[in-house]
Amino acid sequence: MTAGSIDPSMQAVMGVEGLSMFKGAPAHGEYPASPSHIEMEMPSGEHMEMEAVTIRTTAATDDSNNYHFMPHVAWVEPGQMVFWEHFGAPGVSEKRTHTVTSFGASGQFMRLIPEGVSHFDSGFRAGTHGEGSLIDERFNRKMVRLLGTEGGFGIKFQEPGVYLYYCQNHHMFKMAGAVVVTELWGEHGDQSVSNPKGWAPAMTTEPHKVKEADPLHGEPLSHQIEELHTMITSGGESMGHGMDMGGGDDGEDHSEEEEEHEG
Repeated sequence: MTAGSIDPSMQAVMGVEGLSMFKGAPAHGEYPASPSHIEMEMPSGEHMEMEAVTIRTTAATDDSNNYHFMPHVAWVEPGQMVFWEHFGAPGVSEKRTHTVTSFGASGQFMRLIPEGVSHFDSGFRAGTHGEGSLIDERFNRKMVRLLGTEGGFGIKFQEPGVYLYYCQNHHMFKMAGAVVVTELWGEHGDQSVSNPKGWAPAMTTEPHKVKEADPLHGEPLSHQIEELHTMITSGGESMGHGMDMGGGDDGEDHSEEEEEHEG
């Protein structure tokens, strides 16, 4: 893997059908995010169907180390299932191995999800780096054999608040995202917010503490958290890194394994 770029460049994915920077953005009049109907064949042979708001994990095919959760921010209602899955498209994104890990779950970083709710961690979800019939046996299949997990990951969010999460594999490249449960937006210190407590601790903990927790790789991630703050407090009206990209939903092919946890 090359040294690449840690800049949050979205040029390769902007305009790609099924990908968006936001879902359910209140400032766009889109709250809440619309779920998709997902059908999957489980390894056991069981056929599973569900309604879920989808988030794609992307990895640039040019090996530039640009990794993203798309959308970066999803606004959902309590009780909504959110489902993360790999996104592969020639010239855009490869299905590399990622994790979906709430801040504080691994003990490396501070807690950035609502108090009193359970942490979540998908573990390493193996992709199929090397599209088509070729599977990268050096890494992805080995991950499956060692960890026994591949495909997608789902959580049903019950409690209102801001949930920040990241990829343990790629946090040094700013790979982090947010799920906002209920229509929280506007400045988090504004008393007009119906539930100010919903902002803490995700929106009230100083991002520089991430760098203190990981002096080697934490600085890019702290920058991403600041960008997520900008996106969330604007309700999707403002981009953290100066671009503008609307919402929009899928027409997606969902064929990943699902694992449900309570959030």
